[in-house]
Amino acid sequence: MSEHNLHPSVQKFKKFVNEHPDVKSQLRENHKLIQSYYEKWMILGEDDPFWTDLPQEEEENGLRLTKKEWMKQFSNLLQEINWEDVSKHIEDLNGAIDQIQEIISKVQHENRDSAKRRPMEYPYY
Repeated sequence: MSEHNLHPSVQKFKKFVNEHPDVKSQLRENHKLIQSYYEKWMILGEDDPFWTDLPQEEEENGLRLTKKEWMKQFSNLLQEINWEDVSKHIEDLNGAIDQIQEIISKVQHENRDSAKRRPMEYPYY
């Protein structure tokens, strides 16, 4: 889409992003931020301290997990799960689903039977 087709506020935001390298780099790393940053820019304006004190990316803070660390955390989480409880909940859900299916089939069967039994009624005799 060419720039002259953009809404004027979007053009201003685009100019603002190009003038602020920190904002631009964060938006390039995480495209999901574009909408929230645009809304903040519309509400707060360009001169708000938010833009100078941007939340830092996890990588810059050293909090980004390596694949190995992530897998270790994930395996620890899996070990903490009580699989007997999970199995019981799944059985309960299966029972509830079976009951719902039975109710639906009964209603469908009753609808078929009532349609067969009812003679055709004419509105005028």
